[in-house]
Amino acid sequence: MSDKKKESQPFLPKIVRRFQKTLSSFINAIAEAITSSVHIPEIAIGPIIGSLITAITTLIIGLVTISNIFSEQFLYRPLQIQDNNANYTLELARYQQTILTDYLNHATQLTLDYPLWKLQQNPYLLRSLTQTVLKEIDGERKRYIIMFLKDSFFLNSPSQEPRSLLKEADLTEANLSKLDLTASNFSGSNLSKANLSHTNFHKSNLKNANLNNANLTNADLRGANLSKIEATNTNFTNACYDVFTQFDSNFDPIKANMQQIDSFSNCPYIKDVSENSNKKSTKN
Repeated sequence: MSDKKKESQPFLPKIVRRFQKTLSSFINAIAEAITSSVHIPEIAIGPIIGSLITAITTLIIGLVTISNIFSEQFLYRPLQIQDNNANYTLELARYQQTILTDYLNHATQLTLDYPLWKLQQNPYLLRSLTQTVLKEIDGERKRYIIMFLKDSFFLNSPSQEPRSLLKEADLTEANLSKLDLTASNFSGSNLSKANLSHTNFHKSNLKNANLNNANLTNADLRGANLSKIEATNTNFTNACYDVFTQFDSNFDPIKANMQQIDSFSNCPYIKDVSENSNKKSTKN
Protein backbone atom coordinates (compact mmCIF):
# COMPACT_ATOMS: atom_id res chain seq x y z
CA MET A 1 0.00 0.00 0.00
CA SER A 2 2.75 2.43 0.92
CA ASP A 3 4.51 1.87 -2.42
CA LYS A 4 1.30 2.54 -4.33
CA LYS A 5 0.72 5.78 -2.39
CA LYS A 6 4.21 6.92 -3.18
CA GLU A 7 3.70 6.20 -6.89
CA SER A 8 0.35 8.02 -6.95
CA GLN A 9 1.77 11.23 -5.48
CA PRO A 10 1.65 14.12 -7.96
CA PHE A 11 4.85 14.97 -9.75
CA LEU A 12 4.73 18.74 -9.11
CA PRO A 13 4.68 18.56 -5.26
CA LYS A 14 7.75 16.33 -5.43
CA ILE A 15 9.63 19.01 -7.33
CA VAL A 16 8.47 21.66 -4.87
CA ARG A 17 9.70 19.60 -1.88
CA ARG A 18 13.04 18.94 -3.52
CA PHE A 19 13.39 22.63 -4.29
CA GLN A 20 12.57 23.49 -0.68
CA LYS A 21 15.27 21.09 0.59
CA THR A 22 17.82 22.50 -1.87
CA LEU A 23 16.91 26.07 -0.91
CA SER A 24 17.14 25.24 2.80
CA SER A 25 20.58 23.63 2.37
CA PHE A 26 21.72 26.60 0.30
CA ILE A 27 20.59 29.11 2.95
CA ASN A 28 22.20 27.08 5.79
CA ALA A 29 25.46 26.95 3.85
CA ILE A 30 25.40 30.72 3.36
CA ALA A 31 24.60 31.26 7.04
CA GLU A 32 27.51 29.02 8.13
CA ALA A 33 29.86 30.76 5.75
CA ILE A 34 28.86 34.18 7.03
CA THR A 35 29.15 33.26 10.72
CA SER A 36 32.47 31.46 10.23
CA SER A 37 34.18 34.18 8.24
CA VAL A 38 32.59 37.29 9.64
CA HIS A 39 31.61 37.97 13.21
CA ILE A 40 27.92 38.87 13.05
CA PRO A 41 25.72 39.09 16.12
CA GLU A 42 23.22 36.26 16.36
CA ILE A 43 20.38 38.77 16.48
CA ALA A 44 21.34 39.98 12.94
CA ILE A 45 21.52 36.52 11.34
CA GLY A 46 17.73 36.17 11.14
CA PRO A 47 17.13 39.40 9.19
CA ILE A 48 20.04 38.60 6.86
CA ILE A 49 18.67 35.15 6.08
CA GLY A 50 15.21 36.63 5.65
CA SER A 51 16.58 39.13 3.16
CA LEU A 52 18.33 36.33 1.30
CA ILE A 53 15.09 34.31 1.13
CA THR A 54 13.21 37.36 -0.17
CA ALA A 55 15.86 38.05 -2.82
CA ILE A 56 15.97 34.43 -3.96
CA THR A 57 12.16 34.21 -4.02
CA THR A 58 11.95 37.40 -6.08
CA LEU A 59 14.56 36.00 -8.45
CA ILE A 60 12.62 32.74 -8.83
CA ILE A 61 9.35 34.60 -9.48
CA GLY A 62 11.10 36.69 -12.13
CA LEU A 63 12.49 33.60 -13.83
CA VAL A 64 9.07 31.93 -13.82
CA THR A 65 7.48 35.07 -15.27
CA ILE A 66 10.08 35.27 -18.01
CA SER A 67 9.57 31.59 -18.76
CA ASN A 68 5.81 32.09 -19.08
CA ILE A 69 6.27 35.09 -21.36
CA PHE A 70 8.74 33.14 -23.49
CA SER A 71 6.36 30.18 -23.73
CA GLU A 72 3.46 32.40 -24.72
CA GLN A 73 5.35 34.47 -27.30
CA PHE A 74 7.61 31.87 -28.87
CA LEU A 75 5.89 28.53 -28.28
CA TYR A 76 2.13 29.05 -28.11
CA ARG A 77 1.80 32.32 -30.06
CA PRO A 78 2.85 30.87 -33.43
CA LEU A 79 0.32 28.06 -32.99
CA GLN A 80 -2.40 30.61 -32.23
CA ILE A 81 -1.43 32.62 -35.31
CA GLN A 82 -1.58 29.48 -37.47
CA ASP A 83 -5.03 28.61 -36.11
CA ASN A 84 -6.25 32.16 -36.70
CA ASN A 85 -4.89 32.15 -40.27
CA ALA A 86 -6.49 28.78 -40.98
CA ASN A 87 -9.84 29.98 -39.64
CA TYR A 88 -9.59 33.20 -41.64
CA THR A 89 -8.81 31.30 -44.84
CA LEU A 90 -11.73 28.95 -44.26
CA GLU A 91 -14.17 31.79 -43.55
CA LEU A 92 -12.92 33.74 -46.59
CA ALA A 93 -13.47 30.71 -48.83
CA ARG A 94 -17.00 30.27 -47.48
CA TYR A 95 -17.73 33.97 -47.98
CA GLN A 96 -16.48 33.95 -51.56
CA GLN A 97 -18.37 30.77 -52.41
CA THR A 98 -21.58 32.25 -50.98
CA ILE A 99 -21.12 35.39 -53.08
CA LEU A 100 -20.52 33.32 -56.22
CA THR A 101 -23.57 31.11 -55.59
CA ASP A 102 -25.82 34.11 -54.94
CA TYR A 103 -24.57 35.83 -58.10
CA LEU A 104 -25.20 32.78 -60.30
CA ASN A 105 -28.69 32.36 -58.84
CA HIS A 106 -29.55 36.03 -59.34
CA ALA A 107 -28.07 36.20 -62.85
CA THR A 108 -29.89 33.03 -63.85
CA GLN A 109 -33.16 34.52 -62.62
CA LEU A 110 -32.52 37.62 -64.76
CA THR A 111 -32.14 35.46 -67.85
CA LEU A 112 -35.48 33.84 -67.03
CA ASP A 113 -37.28 37.14 -66.37
CA TYR A 114 -35.95 39.08 -69.39
CA PRO A 115 -35.42 38.08 -73.02
CA LEU A 116 -31.81 37.65 -74.06
CA TRP A 117 -31.88 40.46 -76.63
CA LYS A 118 -33.02 42.94 -73.96
CA LEU A 119 -30.22 41.98 -71.57
CA GLN A 120 -27.66 42.17 -74.38
CA GLN A 121 -28.80 45.64 -75.43
CA ASN A 122 -29.00 46.86 -71.85
CA PRO A 123 -26.14 45.14 -69.93
CA TYR A 124 -26.38 47.62 -67.06
CA LEU A 125 -28.74 45.25 -65.21
CA LEU A 126 -25.87 42.82 -64.86
CA ARG A 127 -22.81 45.07 -65.08
CA SER A 128 -22.85 46.53 -61.57
CA LEU A 129 -23.67 43.17 -60.01
CA THR A 130 -21.02 41.33 -62.01
CA GLN A 131 -18.24 43.82 -61.39
CA THR A 132 -19.01 44.06 -57.67
CA VAL A 133 -18.80 40.30 -57.28
CA LEU A 134 -15.60 40.03 -59.33
CA LYS A 135 -13.83 42.33 -56.84
CA GLU A 136 -14.76 40.05 -53.94
CA ILE A 137 -13.75 36.62 -55.22
CA ASP A 138 -10.50 34.88 -56.17
CA GLY A 139 -9.20 33.93 -59.60
CA GLU A 140 -10.60 30.39 -59.62
CA ARG A 141 -14.15 31.60 -58.89
CA LYS A 142 -13.86 34.39 -61.46
CA ARG A 143 -13.50 31.59 -64.01
CA TYR A 144 -17.04 30.36 -63.33
CA ILE A 145 -18.53 33.83 -63.80
CA ILE A 146 -16.83 34.18 -67.20
CA MET A 147 -18.02 30.70 -68.17
CA PHE A 148 -21.60 31.62 -67.20
CA LEU A 149 -21.50 34.91 -69.12
CA LYS A 150 -20.01 33.22 -72.19
CA ASP A 151 -22.52 30.38 -72.18
CA SER A 152 -25.34 32.91 -71.73
CA PHE A 153 -24.09 34.93 -74.77
CA PHE A 154 -23.38 38.09 -72.75
CA LEU A 155 -19.78 38.37 -73.98
CA ASN A 156 -20.41 38.05 -77.72
CA SER A 157 -20.49 41.74 -78.65
CA PRO A 158 -16.95 42.71 -79.74
CA SER A 159 -18.16 45.59 -81.92
CA GLN A 160 -20.17 47.25 -79.13
CA GLU A 161 -17.29 48.43 -76.95
CA PRO A 162 -19.27 51.04 -74.93
CA ARG A 163 -21.74 48.34 -73.92
CA SER A 164 -19.12 45.89 -72.73
CA LEU A 165 -20.35 44.05 -69.67
CA LEU A 166 -16.76 43.69 -68.46
CA LYS A 167 -15.51 47.18 -69.26
CA GLU A 168 -12.86 47.95 -66.58
CA ALA A 169 -13.91 44.81 -64.71
CA ASP A 170 -11.53 43.34 -62.11
CA LEU A 171 -10.32 40.04 -63.58
CA THR A 172 -6.91 40.12 -61.92
CA GLU A 173 -5.41 36.66 -61.42
CA ALA A 174 -8.43 35.09 -63.12
CA ASN A 175 -7.88 31.54 -64.31
CA LEU A 176 -9.33 31.46 -67.83
CA SER A 177 -6.91 28.87 -69.15
CA LYS A 178 -8.21 26.60 -71.95
CA LEU A 179 -11.60 28.33 -72.16
CA ASP A 180 -13.23 28.94 -75.53
CA LEU A 181 -13.86 32.70 -75.50
CA THR A 182 -14.24 33.16 -79.24
CA ALA A 183 -15.65 36.56 -80.24
CA SER A 184 -15.86 37.74 -76.63
CA ASN A 185 -15.67 41.34 -75.50
CA PHE A 186 -13.01 42.03 -72.84
CA SER A 187 -12.36 45.63 -73.85
CA GLY A 188 -11.06 47.66 -70.92
CA SER A 189 -10.92 44.66 -68.60
CA ASN A 190 -8.18 44.29 -66.01
CA LEU A 191 -6.63 40.90 -66.79
CA SER A 192 -3.32 41.54 -65.04
CA LYS A 193 -1.68 38.38 -63.66
CA ALA A 194 -4.42 36.30 -65.29
CA ASN A 195 -3.78 32.77 -66.54
CA LEU A 196 -4.83 32.89 -70.20
CA SER A 197 -2.68 30.05 -71.53
CA HIS A 198 -4.28 27.95 -74.30
CA THR A 199 -7.31 30.29 -74.22
CA ASN A 200 -9.21 30.82 -77.45
CA PHE A 201 -9.55 34.57 -78.07
CA HIS A 202 -10.22 34.18 -81.80
CA LYS A 203 -11.89 37.43 -83.04
CA SER A 204 -12.19 38.71 -79.44
CA ASN A 205 -11.99 42.35 -78.41
CA LEU A 206 -9.16 43.04 -75.94
CA LYS A 207 -8.78 46.71 -76.74
CA ASN A 208 -7.55 48.80 -73.79
CA ALA A 209 -7.25 45.66 -71.67
CA ASN A 210 -4.65 45.46 -68.89
CA LEU A 211 -2.55 42.37 -69.61
CA ASN A 212 0.40 43.21 -67.37
CA ASN A 213 2.10 40.06 -66.03
CA ALA A 214 -0.55 37.89 -67.70
CA ASN A 215 0.20 34.47 -69.17
CA LEU A 216 -0.95 34.15 -72.81
CA THR A 217 1.31 31.30 -73.84
CA ASN A 218 -0.20 29.20 -76.64
CA ALA A 219 -3.31 31.43 -76.77
CA ASP A 220 -5.28 31.89 -79.99
CA LEU A 221 -5.26 35.60 -80.88
CA ARG A 222 -6.23 35.33 -84.56
CA GLY A 223 -8.34 38.30 -85.55
CA ALA A 224 -8.24 39.67 -81.98
CA ASN A 225 -8.14 43.38 -81.24
CA LEU A 226 -5.04 44.02 -79.10
CA SER A 227 -4.78 47.75 -79.71
CA LYS A 228 -3.92 50.03 -76.80
CA ILE A 229 -3.31 47.13 -74.40
CA GLU A 230 -0.98 47.27 -71.40
CA ALA A 231 1.49 44.42 -71.77
CA THR A 232 4.34 44.83 -69.30
CA ASN A 233 5.98 41.48 -68.50
CA THR A 234 3.24 39.70 -70.45
CA ASN A 235 4.12 36.22 -71.76
CA PHE A 236 2.98 35.81 -75.40
CA THR A 237 5.19 32.79 -76.16
CA ASN A 238 3.75 30.72 -79.04
CA ALA A 239 0.50 32.72 -79.04
CA CYS A 240 -1.06 32.53 -82.51
CA TYR A 241 -1.92 35.59 -84.58
CA ASP A 242 -2.76 36.33 -88.21
CA VAL A 243 -2.95 39.29 -90.57
CA PHE A 244 -6.26 40.33 -89.02
CA THR A 245 -4.88 40.60 -85.47
CA GLN A 246 -4.73 44.28 -84.48
CA PHE A 247 -1.58 45.52 -82.69
CA ASP A 248 -0.28 48.96 -81.82
CA SER A 249 2.46 50.21 -84.11
CA ASN A 250 5.05 49.93 -81.31
CA PHE A 251 4.22 46.28 -80.56
CA ASP A 252 6.39 43.65 -82.22
CA PRO A 253 4.81 40.17 -82.13
CA ILE A 254 8.04 38.57 -83.34
CA LYS A 255 10.00 39.96 -80.37
CA ALA A 256 7.15 38.74 -78.15
CA ASN A 257 7.83 35.19 -79.49
CA MET A 258 4.36 34.96 -81.04
CA GLN A 259 3.64 32.67 -83.97
CA GLN A 260 1.98 33.93 -87.14
CA ILE A 261 -0.24 31.42 -88.90
CA ASP A 262 -2.56 31.46 -91.87
CA SER A 263 -5.98 32.97 -91.25
CA PHE A 264 -7.68 29.75 -92.35
CA SER A 265 -5.54 27.54 -90.15
CA ASN A 266 -6.30 26.63 -86.58
CA CYS A 267 -3.94 27.52 -83.76
CA PRO A 268 -2.08 24.23 -83.10
CA TYR A 269 -2.19 24.71 -79.36
CA ILE A 270 -5.99 25.18 -79.16
CA LYS A 271 -8.41 22.28 -79.34
CA ASP A 272 -11.12 22.81 -81.92
CA VAL A 273 -14.34 22.54 -79.91
CA SER A 274 -16.50 22.17 -83.02
CA GLU A 275 -14.37 19.30 -84.32
CA ASN A 276 -14.55 17.51 -80.98
CA SER A 277 -18.32 17.90 -80.81
CA ASN A 278 -18.67 16.62 -84.39
CA LYS A 279 -16.56 13.59 -83.58
CA LYS A 280 -18.74 12.78 -80.58
CA SER A 281 -21.95 13.15 -82.60
CA THR A 282 -20.52 10.91 -85.36
CA LYS A 283 -19.66 8.19 -82.86
CA ASN A 284 -23.15 8.35 -81.37
